[in-house]
Amino acid sequence: MRSRPASSIVGVVALAVALAGPAAGLSATGAVQVTNDPAPLRSHSSPQIAVNPKTGELVTVESDVRGNRACAVHLSTDGGRSWFAGGDPMTKPFNDCGFYAEYGPLAHMAFANDGTLYMTFVASDFLNRVRNFTPRHVFLARSADSGRSFTTVKVFDAPDGNQDRGLNKGALVAVDPTNPQRVYVGWRQGVFAADAKEKLKSNVAASSDGGRTFGAPVDLTDDRGADFPGLTVDKTGAIHAVYWVRTGLPNNPVPPRPIVYRRSVDQGKTWSDPVDLDPGGVAAGHPPLLAADPKTSDIYMVWNANAEVQNTVAGFNGDLDLFLRVSHDAGKTWSDRVVLSDETVKANQYEPGIAIAPNGTVHVAWYDFRNSPTNMLVTTGHSGDTGISDVYYTSSADHGTTFAPPIRVNDRGIDRSKGVWSNNIDSKFNVGVAATDREVFFAWQDTRNALGESGSEDIYTSTVPLAPVTVGDSDNGIPGWTLLLTGLFGLGLGIVVAWLMVRRRDAEAAAAPRGAPARA
Repeated sequence: MRSRPASSIVGVVALAVALAGPAAGLSATGAVQVTNDPAPLRSHSSPQIAVNPKTGELVTVESDVRGNRACAVHLSTDGGRSWFAGGDPMTKPFNDCGFYAEYGPLAHMAFANDGTLYMTFVASDFLNRVRNFTPRHVFLARSADSGRSFTTVKVFDAPDGNQDRGLNKGALVAVDPTNPQRVYVGWRQGVFAADAKEKLKSNVAASSDGGRTFGAPVDLTDDRGADFPGLTVDKTGAIHAVYWVRTGLPNNPVPPRPIVYRRSVDQGKTWSDPVDLDPGGVAAGHPPLLAADPKTSDIYMVWNANAEVQNTVAGFNGDLDLFLRVSHDAGKTWSDRVVLSDETVKANQYEPGIAIAPNGTVHVAWYDFRNSPTNMLVTTGHSGDTGISDVYYTSSADHGTTFAPPIRVNDRGIDRSKGVWSNNIDSKFNVGVAATDREVFFAWQDTRNALGESGSEDIYTSTVPLAPVTVGDSDNGIPGWTLLLTGLFGLGLGIVVAWLMVRRRDAEAAAAPRGAPARA
């Protein structure tokens, strides 16, 4: 009788265990260091991550804001297990991407459906001037090889000597999923200061030739002005934008700072009337982000803020929470605000990043201080906690109706008393998140390698596998329905059924005439 290799039985057991595993919850792989920089005073900040829909290659972008201040690209061809340097998206002499360690995004990116990578950033020459009087230009870099090389154009040429138009920051990019030639870049223009002669503008510039040229920017704001816009493009090609109105000055905040929504159905030429979606929150450090489901009319908005406008009242002790609002009809109506953060522990949650997988699953990750021994609640100002933060993650498979319990995706706490994330520097952006139907990828800035008072920060990534086993034919010849029994009826029953199938095939093979195949 033909013998069954021991590896087949081991494989059946391993598959059964793997299939039963997700019932106990998802878990992240070990953290992987992306940056390889020995400088003791390095501060790699504000990472973003994206996945090429054609090749599965990963790309991160960040900037060492206390080093050369360039926007640096890193690539992974093995699912984030290792990283190597990518191409240079910057053009001389405009090599200063992390000027004054300004709050992010220092660079932002998106892949088109055809695998083209678009990366936007703001940069200047090293002019040795104060921040408000250094012209900051807006750029878009385009790559056809997942970031190994770039072609870069200037989206907006900042004038010298005019701080109200020369200071540009917070560039974001969105690509039309129906036409990769349509690319949109949004950013904030102007100064948030008492001597400003013009309001802050929330600009959007459009390209119809794959980012090679751009039209003049359109200011989305009303008389109140606003910060940079979160942008996304839905399955019909409509552009959606949200921005955070910046009322008052930094030393005299006036609640509320509403979140405003607008939409364009003609490639950014004209926009719908502004609608105040949410009262916002004074202590929010960044405007919301938007993400569109590639197959439905769902649009998702995430942000962090105080739940109540009392956050300016002396002695108010409210923490920063994560919020979500969803539109199921392409922005016409929006759901009520939903709290995403786990409120079992009173602690601040910051900077949520969001990604929508091709199958429509919503993935959100953020910086969370729930495990900090100091548990410092900072509800005003812009620098955030100086305790210990972690990176947490949740997801929704039902269009944002319910979310899974949050899980931790970093492997050790991050000391925010070091580095530039906090400490009155505030060089940070929303957690980098990218997703396929099988995996979710995360990128964050981490101080684990800081020695003494160096305050070093590096970029780390991790991965959460979503589909460890495909239910279907296996190389052990076990039918997919047998493996499915493992998940439906328990590990023990699945192993027994699989073992009986193996024995039956062995018996049939032994009884078959020489040269005849066993029954499939």
